Amino acid sequence: ILFVTLFLASTLAVHADLIDNVCKTTVKPRFCETELRSNPRSRGANLSLLGQIAIAKASVATKSAIAAANAAKNKKNAEIIDTCVETFGDAIDNLKECKVLIKTHGAKNDLQTKASAAYTDAGTCDDEFGDSEPANLKAASQRAQDLISVLLAVAN
Repeated sequence: ILFVTLFLASTLAVHADLIDNVCKTTVKPRFCETELRSNPRSRGANLSLLGQIAIAKASVATKSAIAAANAAKNKKNAEIIDTCVETFGDAIDNLKECKVLIKTHGAKNDLQTKASAAYTDAGTCDDEFGDSEPANLKAASQRAQDLISVLLAVAN
């Protein structure tokens, strides 16, 4: 029984360290750790499962950014909002491709490329608006980018 207890404890410690190791490479390590650990499947997860968790969270956040963009749309910013919705949609498409790459054990560099493209797509809205971006949209866009950066950390 002691051996089994020690084995399980060491296994959990290794996986806890995996999240720590992944997250310490991000700009927001505490955010990364909180987001990954908030999913019960992260316990004992390998990189593939952590990637799936990050993709799921990033996809939800990016869809929320689309909703925030549509809610902020008016006559003055309609063209920029349309660009935002389009590029957030591109980010979701890239995240879907990341999901396939993880499930099929695709090439690591392909995963990195698609995740990086998703990150760039999600940031395009901020670039288009500059300082005049509506606060709710800016927050939603930032959350999507932060979660995609978690995926990038897993992919690297």
